[in-house]
Amino acid sequence: MEDKHRVVGAKIDINESEVKSFFDRRCEKKLPYLYNYVNYQDKHPELALERDRYEKDKILPLLNLRRGSRVLDIGCGVARWATEGFMGTISSEGIYVGVDYTAGLLDMARKNTASHSNCRFYCGRFQDILSVLPDELKEAGFDVILVNGVMMYINDEDIASCLDSVNKLLAPAGIAYLKESVGFTERLTLNETYSDELTSNYSAIYRSIAEYDAFFAQYLPGSAFTVLERDDMWKWNLHNRRETTAYYWIIRKN
Repeated sequence: MEDKHRVVGAKIDINESEVKSFFDRRCEKKLPYLYNYVNYQDKHPELALERDRYEKDKILPLLNLRRGSRVLDIGCGVARWATEGFMGTISSEGIYVGVDYTAGLLDMARKNTASHSNCRFYCGRFQDILSVLPDELKEAGFDVILVNGVMMYINDEDIASCLDSVNKLLAPAGIAYLKESVGFTERLTLNETYSDELTSNYSAIYRSIAEYDAFFAQYLPGSAFTVLERDDMWKWNLHNRRETTAYYWIIRKN
């Protein structure tokens, strides 16, 4: 019997309004740590903190951050990347711009970055980011663009416009960091599936690594971009899923 809530291999769309409702409901919860709102692990909350530290230690040296860097964080959530060290590196001459479509997460992000005057936040979807950002930010472009766990909530038909926006917003020699949860061997779609860990219905598309490679090759082509690094994110003791993992790409605009 076909399971409409858990689809392996076949391509189906997820309901965008249901995804939005999941994040709205999540903001109403009382969770142990700020990063649990976006890194999950509700039943093992400290794992979210361990993963955050490991990811930043691994990825920050690859972003070519420097004094005055302009950073765009798409799907910024609680602005977990805007740490003291991160903001200290770009200094007051740089700027951190966070975009998310969940107002509750943006409220947390503003509180999380209250000590930094060079953080700006905008509410909107990845698909609409070119209309969400003001002209002066779009015209200046960004040295670093972060897209972390966002495309898994976006249907295939919208991926092209999203990656085209990355192309348009990334400055020459800029770095894009793209990380997504992926299926180990093939695509897995959770379609309004109840999660015991999250105590909520949950929808996401865990594409295969090959699918993302194909998207990037088509919309961030080798003639204009170079893939500097691509790899599994988690070392063995930070991984706790049987069918999915996190994979990342570091891509430079030539």
